[in-house]
Amino acid sequence: MRAGDWLRAAERDLPLLDDPSLVVGDGPVLVLAPHPDDESLGCGALLAALAAAGRTVRVAVVSDGGMSHPHSRAYPRARLAALRQEETRAAVAALGLDPARDLLFLGLPDAAVPEGGPAFEAALARLREDPAPATILATWRHDPHRDHVATWRLAEALRRGVPGARLLAYPVWGLAHAHPVPGFPLPPEPELEGPPRGVRFQAGPWLAAKRAAVAGHASQLGRVITDDPGGFALPEAALSLAFRPFELFLEEPP
Repeated sequence: MRAGDWLRAAERDLPLLDDPSLVVGDGPVLVLAPHPDDESLGCGALLAALAAAGRTVRVAVVSDGGMSHPHSRAYPRARLAALRQEETRAAVAALGLDPARDLLFLGLPDAAVPEGGPAFEAALARLREDPAPATILATWRHDPHRDHVATWRLAEALRRGVPGARLLAYPVWGLAHAHPVPGFPLPPEPELEGPPRGVRFQAGPWLAAKRAAVAGHASQLGRVITDDPGGFALPEAALSLAFRPFELFLEEPP
């Protein structure tokens, strides 16, 4: 089945749950976000619900986010990366998490997160220093962005070392296969086997917190950096997908 049809089937048929514990089960939860903002866009409502329930949640931001505005003189890479860390702290606080306790920055290079090698292994070793998660959330393996795919690979490698851990995928840019985002280039649709497995989480009660978290990433909304007209800004169509009444969590075989 082509990816767009497969995603639309998931959005239509997967169980709709309003209890976050039914999504992630018991035990600690680790969210891997390729860039500062993916945690809010892809699973901000679930994170807010877990925080409100007093669950142990850790957000690990994989890349430094320093390439969203590569031609800005006011925000060269190091300054932009520092800004995006501050924005992420504000975002996770809006979701009810404690930035000092619940947030980790791995600092891999934006637009060049590796899928193996020394830097990949160092990031994996850093994640293994924390208590083993019972559930890992990561961007979907079919998201059309190399950093999102590399983040999924990192999650797979981490799961292999944690017996019994679950791995759920949250699509971000992959949703464009089912709901085109004007101006966003897509590779050919992958063909996916079998019916989709996973759940939908009822985001409605937590959308206000999610919107506040996304707003915290102001540099990605075109509100901060004005000297790089070609720099990244989240398209309205992508924001509309992020603010739907449900979030999608996909379960795939190893």
